[in-house]
Amino acid sequence: MQNYKMMIAYDGRKYMGYNKSKDNAEKSIQGKLEMILSKLYDQEIEVIGAVNTDAGVHAKGQVVNFIAPDNRLSEKEIFDYIEKYLTDDIIVLSVETVDERFHSRYLMKSATYEYRLWKKDAPNRPLFERHYVNLMNQTINVNKSREAAKHLLGEHDFLAFTTNKKTKKSIKKLISLDVRETTNEIIITMTANGYLLNMERVIVGTLIQVGLGQLPVSTIQKAFESKDLNDVGHKASADALCLLSVQY
Repeated sequence: MQNYKMMIAYDGRKYMGYNKSKDNAEKSIQGKLEMILSKLYDQEIEVIGAVNTDAGVHAKGQVVNFIAPDNRLSEKEIFDYIEKYLTDDIIVLSVETVDERFHSRYLMKSATYEYRLWKKDAPNRPLFERHYVNLMNQTINVNKSREAAKHLLGEHDFLAFTTNKKTKKSIKKLISLDVRETTNEIIITMTANGYLLNMERVIVGTLIQVGLGQLPVSTIQKAFESKDLNDVGHKASADALCLLSVQY
């Protein structure tokens, strides 16, 4: 047997997320990859993703691994075969042989996401970017959002920032959270040692609403204490969120 690590990228608009379920294999990134690899090796192959991106979320640097029954194929042969049969909204960036102990999910130290907001006062409407940004119809006070971001940094119980209230591992460490402004966009970039269901989008929604003056900065500390989703902002739309990279 041989363990392989792959880096992939995808446009998530048509998919129900990375992870497959019994009903959505065709509509998941994992399902698409497994169908191709299972055909290549003539047996079922499981492709494990570092993180499960939600429905509609994109990736530029998702990391996956799979165990092949043998090492008869070169990295290039595997790469070429997968690329031949993949749809045009998923691409393989690299394939490499790795130690049998490598596990894309369990060995992950952190993951970085980016969220793009198109400013209300931008010089023009987005064209090529329109499918990958959240088009704002109000003006955000970026300084307020940055101030709120500082309060989210560090290790906290993020139970208020997830839609899955049954999770038993809600303590996560937000390593960095940057709010950057360009002529057209406000770009929010975050790195954490793990994420709860919809955590990234709720964090972004909270920063947006603080920047709009709809929530006070103090709402973050209140949410950490109450662990109540009602004390944070809305869940931002999925189409402007992208997994940039995974760190090991």
